[in-house]
Amino acid sequence: MSGDNVEEDRIVVRGTEILPSDPRQRYREKIARVAFDSMAQFVGLLDARGTVLEINKAALDTAGITLADVEGKLFWTTFWWQVSKETSTELREMIARAAEGEFVRWDAQIYGRAGGKETIIIDASLTPVMDDAGKVVFICAEGRDITEMKAREHAARQEAELLHSLFMQAPSLILILRGPDHVIELANPPVCQSFKRSPEELLNRPLFDVMPDLRDQAFPALLEGVYRTGVPHFGKETPATFVRRGGTSETVYFNFVYSPFRNFTGEIDGIFVIASDVTEQVMARNQVDELRRAAESANRAKDEFLAMLGHELRNPLSPILTALELMKLRGEAGSERERTVIERQVTHLTRLVDDLLDVSRIARGKVELKTELVEMAEVIAKAIEMASPLLEQRNHTLTLDVPRSGLRVEGDPTRLGQVISNLLTNAAKYTPPGGDVFVRAEQVGDEVVLSVRDTGIGISPDVLPSIFDLFVQGRQALDRSQGGLGIGLTIVRSLIERHGGSISARSEGPGKGTEFIVRLPAAVRAHDVSDRAETPERLRKPTVPPGSARILIVDDNEDGAQLLAQVLTGRGYDTRVAHDAPTALRVAREFAPDVAFLDIGLPVMDGYELASHLREIPGLEGLRLIAITGYGQDSDRRRTRKAGFHHHLVKPVDIDAIEAALNMRSAPDAE
Repeated sequence: MSGDNVEEDRIVVRGTEILPSDPRQRYREKIARVAFDSMAQFVGLLDARGTVLEINKAALDTAGITLADVEGKLFWTTFWWQVSKETSTELREMIARAAEGEFVRWDAQIYGRAGGKETIIIDASLTPVMDDAGKVVFICAEGRDITEMKAREHAARQEAELLHSLFMQAPSLILILRGPDHVIELANPPVCQSFKRSPEELLNRPLFDVMPDLRDQAFPALLEGVYRTGVPHFGKETPATFVRRGGTSETVYFNFVYSPFRNFTGEIDGIFVIASDVTEQVMARNQVDELRRAAESANRAKDEFLAMLGHELRNPLSPILTALELMKLRGEAGSERERTVIERQVTHLTRLVDDLLDVSRIARGKVELKTELVEMAEVIAKAIEMASPLLEQRNHTLTLDVPRSGLRVEGDPTRLGQVISNLLTNAAKYTPPGGDVFVRAEQVGDEVVLSVRDTGIGISPDVLPSIFDLFVQGRQALDRSQGGLGIGLTIVRSLIERHGGSISARSEGPGKGTEFIVRLPAAVRAHDVSDRAETPERLRKPTVPPGSARILIVDDNEDGAQLLAQVLTGRGYDTRVAHDAPTALRVAREFAPDVAFLDIGLPVMDGYELASHLREIPGLEGLRLIAITGYGQDSDRRRTRKAGFHHHLVKPVDIDAIEAALNMRSAPDAE
């Protein structure tokens, strides 16, 4: 900044005359130089033409040069600006603008070190310095290295672009809502598709201005709550009703999350929304629910039909059996064979009805097991007693290998007896006359294993895997001499599984016999069951001696009621008959019965209501009530017990069962 001609070097800036020969000026120059060189960023001084006058020491050290390497050169010709022709040309234009008195600022990519190829990015600026006459005499050049900042900005921009790309490609609905008015800043294609709006219609507009049909639903309050509290909200299968073009409405179900986001000051700035359209799943589940309800309704209708079918079938069977009892009592000659045929066929039909209703109850899990500790030998003995008529009729030889005691299980003796009786009956039916049936029981590990084997027709390999399925039977002749509905083994398997056991079948093929193997968990506890067999004897104390009891029979089946009355009269009981409830009440007041047999399905007033009214008659408070009905499901038995009946007999009922009910002491809750 020195010169020989004082007049040429004389400069006045802000009233201060700059004279190199002035000692005070040199003092100030020293101070300015110290400050100038201490600056970390690039600082240089140019004249109005762009010639380099000064460069601070930090900039020279960074570049690896001295002031002499650049002093007196036009700034745009120095090495910094030789990255490209465009770079140096841009600087020259910027200097021209600064020489006109304009402050200019821009980002520039320059070389960082002389002789190197590494570039840096600087925040460059040119500040004009004017004298008091308004003429630009100097230009102050500054440059701040912003390479790292630009790299961070670039990385952030790339990350934002990647995130935006991911949002736009995501299958879920994604919205970015900004500010308290929930202005849509981003809406990906699934949002546009769901809202039936283009991006131009959605972006930079408040959500509820674009979608006014959502304003009266739950969403405004939910968004406001999240924006106000900063607590996210999770929505599950929330319905949103949209009014589509044309005025039609459509309900769409969403799972969604409203998540608040904050600005750099920590204040909530908006809400990030991610949602999934689950309409198809909701509609499919609703359809499945409807189908399930329809199936349950159909199942209930089927069960009611089966119950009614059983009732209607049992009603005519009951008088037939009673008529047979009368024929036996009267000893009428010449019809023994016919009576035998009728009795056998009625018994067969009764078994079919019982099986049909049993499989329905078991399939619905409605069978209640009354479990106790039982000896398998006793259960097997009772089962043989039930199956023996068929075994004897077909002249089979039954071989037993069963210990008298020691094979104990926790089970329902009646249902286990039903299982074994069914297996024995099958063995008898499917074995040609004169065959062999073997029953074996033993304990293997912690299981009691029962085997029922025969020398009968066997099971073909194609039928064996499905032999326990409903309505499955082996091949029969056209006359179907073995009969049955193909549901007995289904009942057997279900009952065994209810006891925690299993059943399997083995056969080497047609004509080679069959073996059924039942496995039941052996009882863990050792109980003394010696007194259990005495219980029935203690209960079987006659309470209504023949000849002294008055019995009222109420049944709308006139044949059945009259025949039952004749049988009981023949056994010494005093009987009266009524075919409806009003008649029964009138007869009861006059007759004062000790016992009343009531049909449940009576006209006008059912058996439950009649029982209540009978007990209200003075003197009949201790009346014994016996239900004799075609309804035999567990729920029916519970209902009669609750209504105060002492016994529940299911039609058709033989005379021995009636006698047992008359002579059995039992409270209403004993069964």
